[in-house]
Amino acid sequence: MKDFFRQAERNFISGALVLLPLIVFFMIIEKVWSFFRTYGEKVAHLLGFDQIFGTAARDIMGGLLLVILFYFSGYLMRLAYLKKFTIWIDDKLMIFLPGYEKNKKIAEEKLSSKLKKNNVDKPVLVKLGNFWQPGLLIEQSSTGGSAAVFVPALPSKDLGQLYVVESSDIKFLEHTSSETFNASIKSFGKGILDFK
Repeated sequence: MKDFFRQAERNFISGALVLLPLIVFFMIIEKVWSFFRTYGEKVAHLLGFDQIFGTAARDIMGGLLLVILFYFSGYLMRLAYLKKFTIWIDDKLMIFLPGYEKNKKIAEEKLSSKLKKNNVDKPVLVKLGNFWQPGLLIEQSSTGGSAAVFVPALPSKDLGQLYVVESSDIKFLEHTSSETFNASIKSFGKGILDFK
């Protein structure tokens, strides 16, 4: 019975640690949205959109104000002073909001459009000594003699070692997508034997 209560206590604590950052995140989103809805309502009334669209005008104008703010904030980020300020804010948020750094990294990955070059960031197998390691082709010389390959440290796809090897020590995994490769790395190599 004691084991059951210990397990239940651990589950409750783990659940609270998982849900707390999400609750804080959604509370912040709700506050920001209500702020923009309030001013969206005023702008809609000023322009007469509330008579045309009714109560939906405040949501439309609030969303439009938010999009405009995002757009001009992008221009302001180019100023060095504001960039330092946002880095300072990020550092403070990482201290006070658990999971902020992880969620920020996930959001940056989804928002950033990565321009992929031909045969770059492709899943490969690279021969290191007597063994084959899964990796990503980072760069290949124009003559085809050598290549730079990133070998991730399991289970993180972002941490690892960079090797410069001969192109003959690389096997391209033509039928393996980057998503499949990353999923295998996150699951400690599970499914890697099916790579082709």
